[in-house]
Amino acid sequence: MLMTHRTRTTALALAAAAALTLTGAGAAQAAPAIPLTTGQEVPAPTDGGAHGFFSYEIGEGELCFTLEVTGLTTPAVAAHIHVAPRNVPGIVVVPLVVVNDTSFEVDTCVPADQAVLDAIEEDPSAYYVNVHTSMNQPGEIRGQLK
Repeated sequence: MLMTHRTRTTALALAAAAALTLTGAGAAQAAPAIPLTTGQEVPAPTDGGAHGFFSYEIGEGELCFTLEVTGLTTPAVAAHIHVAPRNVPGIVVVPLVVVNDTSFEVDTCVPADQAVLDAIEEDPSAYYVNVHTSMNQPGEIRGQLK
């Protein structure tokens, strides 16, 4: 009876450890949703309380993403991933698809240079995403990638 109890205890301990390992591995691979706010944009937008979320997954030669935006001052005209640290404007490295509206959700994939995608994957915090409007051409909302 003692052997059966030990065997069962060992099996349960191994199963628990495996579950924790698999759960941790899955969480580490998923890119978190990035909040987009006016407060992160540089230069600061002229008006508004727009906000949103951006999530992404890097594939072979493409970036798949979901972009949710609410409350832009005027309809979106563009969105991009830029390379630059927090609080600094940067150059566009991946153009994104937007809807010409003040609130929308886009869930799609865009082609992108594999070297750029590899660099984003290597150091996501060196990049940010923002949404541009006619009222706030440099960008109305922004979020640093994680």
